[in-house]
Parts: sequence; structure tokens; C-alpha cells
Amino acid sequence: MGGWYLLGEVPLRLWIESAHQSLIPAGGDVVRTFQTEEQFFAVLASGPRSGAEAQARATWIAGRAADMLERGTSPDAVVQAVLTTLPAGEHIPFSILQVLGGCRAQLVECDAPPLFLTRGGQLVLLPVLEEVFRGRLVRTCQFTLQDGDHVAMVSAGYIRARGWSRRWGWRDIAISIRRWTDTGCDAEQLLGALIRMYRRLAEDGSARDVADVSIVAMHVRPRRTATVWTGPPADPAQDEAALEKLMAERGSRVICGDTTAQVAARLLGAELKLEPRPEDSADMRRPLDKSHPWAEVPPVSYLEGVDLVTEGVVTLGRARERVVGVKHVRDLPRRGDGATCLARALLAADRIRFIVGLAVNPAVSQATGADAACTVPRRQDVVEELVRDLKAQGKLVSVEYL
Repeated sequence: MGGWYLLGEVPLRLWIESAHQSLIPAGGDVVRTFQTEEQFFAVLASGPRSGAEAQARATWIAGRAADMLERGTSPDAVVQAVLTTLPAGEHIPFSILQVLGGCRAQLVECDAPPLFLTRGGQLVLLPVLEEVFRGRLVRTCQFTLQDGDHVAMVSAGYIRARGWSRRWGWRDIAISIRRWTDTGCDAEQLLGALIRMYRRLAEDGSARDVADVSIVAMHVRPRRTATVWTGPPADPAQDEAALEKLMAERGSRVICGDTTAQVAARLLGAELKLEPRPEDSADMRRPLDKSHPWAEVPPVSYLEGVDLVTEGVVTLGRARERVVGVKHVRDLPRRGDGATCLARALLAADRIRFIVGLAVNPAVSQATGADAACTVPRRQDVVEELVRDLKAQGKLVSVEYL
């Protein structure tokens, strides 16, 4: 996402980290989120009741809103288009939050609970404009987001929860959100806190008549990036260009491949140091214990100016295994092997760039019986599989072949 701000001499870009959950997945609430380099939006639509019909209506609203926003339609125009097609007297609450350039936000709420926004430990009351359009109350607002802001959208079912012999209102929830976000939580942690609070309120059964509860939690922070260079270019004359692309990365710099690392070390004029062999296996002739990380993943190396240097194809494949089925960095095992470190760097990044050299490793071609002249290198296949998995997790990923 855009939105530059300065930290010393280095410009950073703001990013909208988001997490959402519907407590009754088959209910009438539908959430859609979308993120690119320049745009983020979240749409929350709530059916007036549970069941297939309510979910179908909410799904239609959320889907149409998302499609129009992706095509560049303004949130105001989206709301008008949706409400114009709804039958008279039918009320389906929905909210749209669009953020352009990382900081320029526009909010539109139709019969929906107001947005929650906290900044620096304080609750921010947005200057919304209210109007009635086709019998529905529509609130609109334009505002600027800042680094560290926390934002939350909830469905009407959340506001209706009762607990401790009284109904909790919007302000009660806002005060709780202010306390949680004052701790510097991320979007997932804010979502978890909101879910736990609702469940505590509903413990006595007073919220059983509320069928659908959905929450969208957001946190504004600097965007995290990573660049991974794996494999020398097919044309050695492009070696220096590949290194320049890697070193231009302001976030995490990663090299995957022993030959690639040797090329980088030569061009940088730096020493490439291999991770010391474990003390319990100092004898190179003795096989490693199967429980040791080296038995599964080759050791890492160290190169000044690069954050992580690993072996190539094997490590990439093992890193993919660690990424699949894991949603957060904190879910990874606490290990220091190259594959886990690579998976950690990839999961921590919002935007990831792969630089893939197409030079064929003769040793790999010989071992696999591949024709070096016409066969796509194995590392390209592994990278493409990894890219698909990362995109499925919402990462912005690009690949450049050299």
C-alpha cells in the first residue's frame, strides 16, 4: 500500500494488516477483504436473519461491492448502486472501508454499527455525515490513517450482546478496544480479544437469539518486504544486475543457493562463511543424528549485507512445507535451521520479490537425468509452488527470471 512517511532518512510505506472471523460461518454475515500495493478495502454485510436466504443476500451485496471497488468505483457510488437494486423495505446492514495510498481512508456505513478507531491509546470519534437514502441511514466519512492506528468493524449481532445483567453498547466496546490496543497488539490479537469478550458476554445464554456475529480487525503499520535471490542468471553478464536488485531491498535480503551465494560474495568482495558443524558431529566422516536439523536441511552460511543465506532447492522445498498450513510466524517451530529461518522471513513479509536465475546446475541435471539444455530448472518449479502458497496467504508476490 502507498502512504509514505519518514523514519530518519529511510521512507517506509504503511500497510493495513487485517484479520476477520465470523463466529457462525454458515450464518448471514459475509466479509470480503482485498489488498494490493495501492488499495485495501474491507466489506462487512449482515443478513437480517440466519439461514441460506440471508446469507445469499449478504453474499450478493459483499460480492458486488468488492467487484466494484476492485474496478475503481468509489465507495459512495457502490452504496448507491447496491441500495438502488435492493427491494423497498429490505434492510441488510453493510459497511465499506477503503484505504488508498496506505493512509487515505473512506468509510461508508449503511444501517451498520459505527467503526472503531484508536490512536495512541485514545479513542477517535470520526466526523461522519449522515443522510437517509432510499429509506436507509447512510453514514460517510473521509479521514487519514496513521502508523499505529487500530481499526475494527463489527456486525450488528456483536453490538446486541448482553452480559453481566445488562446490554453492552458501542461505547463499552470502544473503551475495551482502547485498552487492548494500548498494549500495541496486532490485528490477530485484537480480533482474538474481541471474540473472547463477545463469548464472555454470551456465556449466560442471553445472546442466543443473535444468530450472526462477525468482526474485522485492522492494524496500520509499516509495510514489511523481502527479496529472495535463488540461482545465478542464465547469462553470467546479468550476475551484477541480480545482486543490485537484491541489495536494493530495504527489508529482508535472502540468498538461496550455494552457487548464488558464491557469486554474490565474489561481487561484494566479502567472505562467505559456512555455519560451523555441530560439536557433537565434529568428525565429518560420522553421519549426523537423524534428529539434528542438518540431517534434513543443509546448513546456512553468513555473508555481510545479506540477512539469510541458505542452500537452494532442498531448503526452498522444506521452507514450503513449513509455510503450508501455518498462518503466522509465531506458529513456526522454534528452530534455527535454514528452512525454518526462510519460512519465518517469508511469513513476516507483506510483499515478497523472487529473483530466479535460470542457469542450470549441471550436478542436478546429471542426478535427475534432465537435459540441461531444454529442461526447466527444478528451483523454478519449487519457487512457483512456493509463490502459489504465499499468495494463498494474502502475500503480494512477484517473480523475475534472469
